[in-house]
Amino acid sequence: MILTQTHKMVVVMKFFSAFLTLYLALALTPSQAEPKPSNTDPAAAPTTGAVTPPPASTSGAPTQVTSQSVPISRTGIICSVYAGSPSLAALGIRITVYSTLGTASNCDQASFQNLTLASIKAQLRAIQQPAFVLRGLAHQYLMDVNLATIPNPFISLGNLKFSEVGHVDVSITQIFRHSNIRVLGFSSTEYIPFKLHSQIQYIWNIGRPVHRLVAPNGDRYVMFAFTTQVIQNTTENTLAYIGPLLDLPAGWTYESYLLDKTLTIRTDINNDFATEIVFDGARNMYVKMDN
Repeated sequence: MILTQTHKMVVVMKFFSAFLTLYLALALTPSQAEPKPSNTDPAAAPTTGAVTPPPASTSGAPTQVTSQSVPISRTGIICSVYAGSPSLAALGIRITVYSTLGTASNCDQASFQNLTLASIKAQLRAIQQPAFVLRGLAHQYLMDVNLATIPNPFISLGNLKFSEVGHVDVSITQIFRHSNIRVLGFSSTEYIPFKLHSQIQYIWNIGRPVHRLVAPNGDRYVMFAFTTQVIQNTTENTLAYIGPLLDLPAGWTYESYLLDKTLTIRTDINNDFATEIVFDGARNMYVKMDN
């Protein structure tokens, strides 16, 4: 039997998809490890912690897709989950980002912690067939104004509502090169820039303290969200002191300063609605600044 060029492409695509599915099943889906909080506190950190909401049910009921007729808040504590599937476009895997952004003032962290990977995957099957899922962390957003759009409907995962807010493409080369993504998940790939496709617009006002990473090549990334689940008792007021705790790679620096002009970071049609994000050693999140 003589295969046409079209048939050959179909065969290659099916082989590539099957290979990635098998690889992900063997290498990624066992990733059940959760980051253990560090006992190291930043300098001058307060000793009191946030009040934890009561635990919520995590039944594996079918995912419910809901409208966005809820109070909109784009700052506060945001929780995220990631769902990955083989992707020819990514020449690897496409990780879809689901976020509680816009659903309430703060994500219910107790409900979020009670979500299991199995229940997340089962409930996402109504809209996606992920090869694996990863649970992110609860992050406190830092910008003064967050004009990020939420173009997709909310879905229910347990007692929380999430919306798809973007995706990250990870090539098969990156997966093999960076073993952390196979062991601890996407947010464990410290100091590795990933391209995020999302509609964002973050604004910091004049005089605002900001914190950023500077890469060896001079690229700058401003912190837009921090978590307390690695360095306990971190607050917005202590972020200037966490530099020595971040285990920075050679050539990377951490710096804090006051803005002398408004800082705006946005994606639009000119940059294909894409930017780079980075996680530091404490799983805080940064977005690339324009040079």
